Formats: sequence, C-alpha cells, structure tokens
Amino acid sequence: MAGAMSYSDANTATTRTNPVLAAILIGYSFFEIATAFFGMLEPLIQRSLFLGIGLGSVFSLEFTKSSRPARWLFLALAVLGYYTGLHVALANERISNFMNDLTALDKALGLAAILLVLEAARRTIGAFLPALAVIGLSYYYFGHELIEGPWQPPRVSFLTMVETYYASTETLFGYMTDLGTRVIAIYIILGALLLSTGATDLFVKLATRIAGRSYGGQAKVCTASSALFGTVTGSAVANVMAMGQVTIPTMRRAGYSRGYAAAVEAVSSAGGQIMPPVMGAGAFIMAEILGIPYSQIVVAAILPALFFFLTVWLSVGFYARRRGIAPLTKEELPPLSEIFDPYTSLPLYLPLLTMVTLLAMNYTPTLAGASAVGMLLVSQLVLRVLRCLVQGHSAEIPATLATLTRQILGGLYDAGRAVAMIAVLLACAAIVVKVLLTTGIGAKVAGSIMSVSGGSLILVLILTAILAILLGMDVPTTASYILASAVAAPILITFGIAPLNAHLFIFYFAIMSAITPPVCASVFAAASIAEINFWKVAGHAIIMAVGLYLIPFLFIFRPGVLMDGTPTEILRDSFLSAAAILAITASSSGFLLAPLSWVARLVLYLAAACLFYIEIWSSCLGLGLIVAVALHNRFAADRGLSVPTPKQSTP
Repeated sequence: MAGAMSYSDANTATTRTNPVLAAILIGYSFFEIATAFFGMLEPLIQRSLFLGIGLGSVFSLEFTKSSRPARWLFLALAVLGYYTGLHVALANERISNFMNDLTALDKALGLAAILLVLEAARRTIGAFLPALAVIGLSYYYFGHELIEGPWQPPRVSFLTMVETYYASTETLFGYMTDLGTRVIAIYIILGALLLSTGATDLFVKLATRIAGRSYGGQAKVCTASSALFGTVTGSAVANVMAMGQVTIPTMRRAGYSRGYAAAVEAVSSAGGQIMPPVMGAGAFIMAEILGIPYSQIVVAAILPALFFFLTVWLSVGFYARRRGIAPLTKEELPPLSEIFDPYTSLPLYLPLLTMVTLLAMNYTPTLAGASAVGMLLVSQLVLRVLRCLVQGHSAEIPATLATLTRQILGGLYDAGRAVAMIAVLLACAAIVVKVLLTTGIGAKVAGSIMSVSGGSLILVLILTAILAILLGMDVPTTASYILASAVAAPILITFGIAPLNAHLFIFYFAIMSAITPPVCASVFAAASIAEINFWKVAGHAIIMAVGLYLIPFLFIFRPGVLMDGTPTEILRDSFLSAAAILAITASSSGFLLAPLSWVARLVLYLAAACLFYIEIWSSCLGLGLIVAVALHNRFAADRGLSVPTPKQSTP
C-alpha cells in the first residue's frame, strides 16, 4: 500500500496548496456521484453545470500553475467559464422556451462559451481538435458567402449559431455532454478512487503472479497489469504514466533494451482502452449512438481485447526466447497472501465485481458505476476498521480513518480534474460533429471516400482505418472515434456490415492512433519515462503491433470474433483468428520454437493471409503452413541450430 499512500499524500499536498480549487473539484465529483445515485437534474441544468464547472476548473488549474502577470487573466476566464454554465442552469426555463427571444447577455455568453471550450480544449488535449473545430465553425458561419458549388453550406445567422451551439440541448449541452455527466464521469471517479486506495500496486502483483513465470515474464507482467489497469482508466497515456514508472525499469533490469521496454508499455497501455468492462469513454458513446445496451458492446469486445493482448503476449515471449531472457524465479513472485488478503484486496475486487454483475444484468451503466463507487467506499471503511479490531489495534482506528479520508479526497480531487478535461473534450468534439451534420460536409467526405474506393470494400476499410488514425493524432481516442464514426460508419454500413461491427472497427483504429507515428501520445509518454529517443520506441512498437493492425479486419470477415453467430461459428472464427495472430506475430518477431529464416517468415505471412480468406481450403492451407514451419523449426532446434541459451535475469 506504500504506492497508494504516496499517491494520496501527493494529492493531499495539492489540496492544501489550493484549498478553494480543491473544494470545487471534490465538490464536482460529489455532484456527479450524487446525481448518479439519486437521479439527474433537468437535462439543460445537469449538462450546463457539468460543462460550466469543467470549463471553469480547467482555467482555475491554469491559474494555479501560471506566473503572476497571467494569473489574473486565467482567473477571469475561470469565473467566466463557471458562469456560462451557471447562467444556462438558472435560466433554463426561459432558454428552453422557443417563444422567448435570447437576450444580449445570452448571445454574449454563448459566444464566450464556444471560445472558452476551444481554448480549454487546446490547453488540455492539444491543438488538433480545437483547430478542426475552428475550421468547422468558420465553414459553418462564413462558408455560404465564401464558397460556391456543391460544397457550399447553408446560410446561418449569428442568432441561429448561438441557439444551436449554446441555448439548446443540441451541441455544447447535447447528447455527448449528457453522456459525459450521466455515465462517463462516474467511471472516471471509480477509477480514480481505485487508484488512490491502492489498485496500482495490487494490479502489478496480480499480473506478476499471472505472467511472471513464463518466458518474457517481466514484459508480460506489463501487458497483464496494463490490461487490468485499463479496466478502470481507459486512457493510454494514463496507463503509461501510472504503470510505466514501475514496469519499464523492471523490464530494463531483466535485460530488455530501453526502446523495447518502452514500446511494450506503450502498446499494452493502448490496449487498455478496449479491455472490458469500462473500455474508456468511447464505448459508452458507441452504445448511445447505436442505441444498444452497453453490455452488448462489452460482450462483443471480449475476444478482440484478448486477441490484442495475445498479440503482445506472444510478441514479448518470442522476443525473450530469441534473446535468452529467462522468466522470473518462483522466489521473485509476490506471495498470494498479499494479492488475496481480504482487508486490502476485497475493497478493490468487490467494486469491479459489482459493476460487472450489474452490467451483465442489463442495469444502466450509471447505476452500475454508482453502485461500484458505493461498494468501494463502504468496503474500504468497514474492512479497514475491522482489520484494526481483529488485530487488537483499536487505538489505530482514528489514524486509519484519517488515512482513508486523505486517500478518498485525493482520489476525488484527481477525478474532478479528469472529469473537467473530459467535459471540455466532449464539448469540443460536439462542435465538430454538429458542423459535419448541419453543413452536410460529413456526407460529402463520405461520398468522396466512396468515390476513391471505387466501391471496393477492402479499400473502403483501409481508407476508414487511415481516417481514424489520422483523426486520432494528438487527440484522445474518444474524440477520434466520434469524428471518424460520424464520417465513415455510414459508408461501412452501406456495404452490409452490421453497425456494431462497423463502429468497433473504427473504435479499434482510433485506439491504434495512440501508437502510430508520427503523433502517438502513449509512445511519447513511454519514451520520456525510458529516457530514450521517441523514434526508437516507435520502431519497436510498430513491429510489435503488425498483428494488431490486422485484428479489426477480422470483425468484418470473421464476425464470430465479436460473438456474432452460432457457437460453432464463434469457435471456428476464434480459433482461426488466433492462428492468424500467431503466424503474424511469429513472423514479425522472427521466432517460432526457434529463430526463423526470412523464407519461413514470408511463409507465415502467407499462412495468415490464407486464414483471413473465408474458404475451407484456404483455412486448411493456412493451418498447414503454420504447422509445417513449426515442425521445421522444432527439428532445427533439436539439431542445435541457432537456439540461444537462456540467461538469468538480474535482480
């Protein structure tokens, strides 16, 4: 629990330094917890408070970090941000009544809210998405006068723009903001509380027990811990920054190069976003867009998530065997008593179990998340006090409660910061999506893609994948998925692809943007921890991820991997997909039972291609080629050819 204590203490120091902002952010988290438990307020009130507090808090955080001349500007922006939301909440009945005209103050605050969202987004997620929003707004407002022909948008007035973007539940306070305050916020809070009360340390220990004794164990620990961590964060960069501080040095001590260790962390952390049950904010938005239960998306994502981590798992295992890096010894594994100690582990396992159970029973994600938060708080309190009583340390109860309070407040503070950032992100993405819909430019871009593809499904899929990755440059997965799905999902659906399959295809490639050069946030983060050139990490990540780029195509050609089909079809598609992943990863890594020649690697790529083709003869040929290469290498190993001698890892 040492790690958790230091985490909480750091947050406590922050709250002492900025008590007013700390109170606002902790209150922000309490507001989201309370409305999740007891019901949402009127839509316009709930959403305006969510975005307004988020906007003001982003600039308040800038106020605390800035030098004196700029501090007062950020303070003014913070107050204005808070008020833009509060104004709508207070005047919601008048604004909601279309018979009432907007006042001059309404119009001024509407313009201010749009500008504040753009600037707050630039400061929190980078310049790409806000720049796209500025271009979109310029096209929306000025395009009719400046552009002629088929790309000319409809004429709009300033009043129409303010009504559409601010004084309604269409854009800034539309369905994305609704989803943020109704669903996403409670899961951010749950994740922050889990981490502040010790989940990071527990996840690493659990992953070490799962993977430590196999070849590549140290790197597989990173893979498994990132998968577990991803269930509560859904953020590639958050995964890297939280886990990389531990896993990268551990892999370095085991004999992995700096670049490879950082790449394993970057790729594994990206996969945390597709790991059920949380899967980041994108999955909640997908459920909203498709109008299906969130649990259906979770079920469909199980095998893709397993295939993602299977690819990384195989890659690091082959790498370790090729270089003779031995697994952990039995003595290096953490004892089971630490992982399953009821006093420390149950408060972390029970909330996740509660959440998964309620989602499986088709309760709303809001109720499932709120119940998990309640279970976490109650179990932490009860079990910590019970431990003191059972061990005869009743005098330590006040100190134990004080520590727990610090950890919870620290978690709520961090959650408030994260919720503020997601509120701004969703509002900025909503601006772009509204431009795509109201101007018709989204349909025109989709038509251009269709025209370039010449009606070829394969080419459309490739162009869609490129679009999702490009839109993911310098923006979180959530924004990338929202934008790409608005443009490309309708195209895929016109080819007869099921909507869920199409959206998961786009979502997966939005995730891959985190590790695809030249702008790949998780690779940059891992490289900074490893203190190595970014391109060296990116090179290892791309080689490791070759199989990952092909997995989404399985959603289209082997839909059984999304639990779509009869049990026989699901088992068949899953087995053949796993075989294809094995072939691709072995070929990319250059190892299958023994080092591979270039000819053998090409044969394995051919085998994988055969397994993607849906014909019995093709599947049999692909499996046969894999078996042939494996047997050839096994015989080569028996003859003592090019098989490295394992070396013990250094402590």
